[in-house]
Amino acid sequence: MDFFQGACDVHCHLLPGVDDGFATAEKSLQALKKLEEHGVEKMILTPHFMKDYPLNNRASIMAEFEAFRSEVADSCKIELRLAGEYMLDANFMTHFEQGFLTLDKDGKHVLCETSYLMYEQGVTEMLYDVMCAELQPVIAHPERYEYAKKDNYYRWKDKSYEFQLNLLSLAGTYGQGAVAKSHYLLKNGFYDYIGSDMHGLSNFERFLPELRLSTKEIDQLYRLKENNKRLFD
Repeated sequence: MDFFQGACDVHCHLLPGVDDGFATAEKSLQALKKLEEHGVEKMILTPHFMKDYPLNNRASIMAEFEAFRSEVADSCKIELRLAGEYMLDANFMTHFEQGFLTLDKDGKHVLCETSYLMYEQGVTEMLYDVMCAELQPVIAHPERYEYAKKDNYYRWKDKSYEFQLNLLSLAGTYGQGAVAKSHYLLKNGFYDYIGSDMHGLSNFERFLPELRLSTKEIDQLYRLKENNKRLFD
């Protein structure tokens, strides 16, 4: 699939040993080599910042990233950068105060996620605070939120939130609900960016061949691919 040629991934869990993504540097390097074979040139690593990982803070994750980047520098040609995926939970404002690791070099775009099951109390207020700080919320994989209906998506877009698609949502990795929502959102131009949300190689290798896309959807994916590059550069 030549879509990956020259691509930039803006959401993945390749930083080893810090969350539910890759456990070791060796496994992360294996994935990087596979992605390099597909033509990927740039990746933004986005480890989880959430109450489930209380030791993850800005300083600790930056140190882990620098150590990992040094370790793989001679083995990987993919350009790596660090950001974070921030759960809108009880610890969110603490991370806000520490300073977000943003998707862009200008320090504006913050990758955010919510609970999959419900839009919890306080989420709207937290996102409002992000906007008031002249930051741009990017909602990670909105197609995966079971509670979300069309009204939610339109309301979020009215508030100028940006959306990031998980590529493999289109292929069934997260179930048929996410399949239907991702195709609807993609066809109707809701998405701004695209990411792998890779936690391991198995889903990537299993589900990528299952992608079935219309011409309009493919055109939309290439638009997102260009948006990713602009975000990185």
